Amino acid sequence: MDHDRSRHIGLWPDATALIHEMHRPPTASVRPRLAALAGFGVCVLALGCDLAGAPNDVGQGAAAGTGATSSGTGGASGQSGNGASGNGTGAGAGIGTGGSAGSSGGGSGSVDCSAPRAASVRARLLSSRQYNHSVLDLLKVGGNPAQNLGDKVYEQLDDTRVEQRANVAADVARQAVMNLSSWSPCMPPATGSASACEQQIIDKVGQLAFRRPLSADERAQMKALFDAGIQEKDFATGVEWYLTGLLQSPDFMYEIALPDPGETPGEVRSLRPHEYASRLAHFLWDSPPDEALLSAATANELAEPVTRQTHVDRMLGDPRLMRGVEAFYSRWLDLSAFHEVARDAAGFDIAVVDALSQSLLMSATELYRGASPNISQLFSGETYYLNDALRAFYGLSGSGSSFAPSAMTGEGRYGVLTHPAMMAMLARPDESFPIGRGLFIVRTLLCRPVPLPNGLVIPELPPIQDGLSTRDRLEAHTSNDVCAGCHSLFDPAGFALENFDEVGRVRTVDHGIPVDTSGTLAIDSDLDGDFANGGEFLAKFATSEDIRTCFAEQYLTFALSRQEPAPEDACSIRTLGQSFAPTGDLKQLTVSIVQSDAFRMRLAEGIAR
Repeated sequence: MDHDRSRHIGLWPDATALIHEMHRPPTASVRPRLAALAGFGVCVLALGCDLAGAPNDVGQGAAAGTGATSSGTGGASGQSGNGASGNGTGAGAGIGTGGSAGSSGGGSGSVDCSAPRAASVRARLLSSRQYNHSVLDLLKVGGNPAQNLGDKVYEQLDDTRVEQRANVAADVARQAVMNLSSWSPCMPPATGSASACEQQIIDKVGQLAFRRPLSADERAQMKALFDAGIQEKDFATGVEWYLTGLLQSPDFMYEIALPDPGETPGEVRSLRPHEYASRLAHFLWDSPPDEALLSAATANELAEPVTRQTHVDRMLGDPRLMRGVEAFYSRWLDLSAFHEVARDAAGFDIAVVDALSQSLLMSATELYRGASPNISQLFSGETYYLNDALRAFYGLSGSGSSFAPSAMTGEGRYGVLTHPAMMAMLARPDESFPIGRGLFIVRTLLCRPVPLPNGLVIPELPPIQDGLSTRDRLEAHTSNDVCAGCHSLFDPAGFALENFDEVGRVRTVDHGIPVDTSGTLAIDSDLDGDFANGGEFLAKFATSEDIRTCFAEQYLTFALSRQEPAPEDACSIRTLGQSFAPTGDLKQLTVSIVQSDAFRMRLAEGIAR
């Protein structure tokens, strides 16, 4: 960072020290300092750590797909299916019909849903996507400025990470000044005082960046920084210094929920209007609230269901909705794993890998451009968005570098699960991987917990050889009683996909042996039973209520910027599952999420200010 920038950053309230303070566990000695800083927008209760222990380094941008992270919400939230008390979430009890919900932490008790329930809210960093969308919307700075900031939204920022963010802020500010007329509400006059334009920039950009109205003290601090830049050189320098400080403020970098004075620990309270607007925009648009939404929050219009629905409908019709949709599906499908995909098949090069990732995302999300997207569309159909690189690799006719709908007819495909990209990702370099594919179905699509082997000596698989199919090798391996207990839960689902090789091409023979996709699933789900072939099994997915209930749980968990549901989410999960499972209406699911108690409310922790 150059000398001038380091000077003007020092003029902003001590952001570096403040950020470090935010990440300390709030012990009794620290709490008064945090309370004193609360007026600057620092959340006293939820600063990347909780009162009991260390921060949780997972969040909205973290991968939650296959392999070690493929459990999504299943491993911790418990089985989402037919428990002792009916359909539910929670390994022990499930969700009953008498007003109680299974504990989402795997407990055996029930939860009273007669009153609103919500978890405490912790401050979190914006994801890299949200940072990029914020500076694009506010300052018309495009590209990927946050590409190296990471997506651990609850991470503790050390000196290196703070300095990295300072450099990104300075670079964004420099670019914004070069394009001032594209975003500024005014341009300074050629002669005379520019103070009126300065104040317009502070008021408009400051409110949009902080996602709430500015206090008088904040406006004064911002003006002091802006004025210092003007005095140093000129108006453009003032803008640059102001923006560099603004983009390092915790109020911009973090989504924050402040405690209310005098709140009682343990009570469930509504988020403040601007906090709800921020959460709403970051979920639906993966972007900050616009002026219309902030104005609605200021007028308290988001507290009333009818007017809130009017604003939600507007947001659902906005092109920015696709940002939020793509953010969810990038996580749900674990698209971040694609940079690690390497397969031995000839022609499976970086162009194919990059195209597969884009193709999978488009194939999952383009249906949202229609009037009535439905989850049944995700798990049916054999048409995908492919470009010329993919059509050539998979032996399809057609040409053109752009992605266009392309039918993979007669290959036994059933929507996104059998997309070539999914089959390639859930494979190994030189062979298919029924274990990984089965785990994805059981954990990610059904939210079923699968215990990890603990202290077991896992026998090696027989070597790859002609005359021994992948299924034969695995069955020889899992015939061991020690392995069979777990593998019987997910191997059958994986075997149903054995007609796709390690790069997602259809096949009928594996190492000289006819492919066998038959099996029996028995995990207490509506997919259970014998199936003569994979197609018979996969045909159930489009109407599976267990898949829909799990999908609703994962969408809510994403909306709340968590990796796993909190126990307090159980009642909202139950309600969402009950409304979404019969219809599969994807847009209505988002509406139901933003109206849920888990999304609109928070658990008070009661630190007085």
